[in-house]
Amino acid sequence: MKKLVNILDNKVFKKKTDKKISIKQIKLFQKIKQKRAKRRNFKKEMKAQGKKETLLKQTSNILPFLQIHDDHILLKDGVMDIFQVQTKNIHALNDVDLNYLLLNQAQFLRSYFRSFKEVILNFPTNTEQQRAYWLKKKQQATNTSRLKYIEQKLFEFEFLESERYNREFFMFVYANDKEELIDRKNDCKQGMQNSFPLLEISKSKKEQILFLLNNQNTKL
Repeated sequence: MKKLVNILDNKVFKKKTDKKISIKQIKLFQKIKQKRAKRRNFKKEMKAQGKKETLLKQTSNILPFLQIHDDHILLKDGVMDIFQVQTKNIHALNDVDLNYLLLNQAQFLRSYFRSFKEVILNFPTNTEQQRAYWLKKKQQATNTSRLKYIEQKLFEFEFLESERYNREFFMFVYANDKEELIDRKNDCKQGMQNSFPLLEISKSKKEQILFLLNNQNTKL
């Protein structure tokens, strides 16, 4: 690299027996040289002004999460936990049931004034239980037509997992410490049980939620 830059500086282009410097290579090295010169000038200007170069922050410095436990998530400032919201088909409810549902939800929002967040994410359809059932049936099947039917069902479940997504709702509950978080979680559970009950989720599910939340263009 240095040798080629020196050749460009002196405007001396020597032909070699095995390799020749193409015009594209010459332009490339000229661009590299210009970038290096701009970088050096920028450093000199910053040094003259008594300033330091600003570096982009790392992801770990930006995100507030430190550790994920089974019953809480440790943050840089406090703790939190994640519940899954059990949704209901409000279009199938009559006016009386719908009003009762909305009144219970409004009562919770009026009574619970602490910090929380509602998050909506698209998760791949999980057909693990259905596939396990049909795989067991496949081992027991002896009829050819029956085997073809089972293979078709397994193919459908694999297709659903790869192409179909479910919209899931989650609730983030925040607190200053673990003891306070337990009280706030109980308050949320009691307040939401008559409208949209909160469900406990596993540690792996919480990891998937945080991953999707911070990598929205990536699939699980």
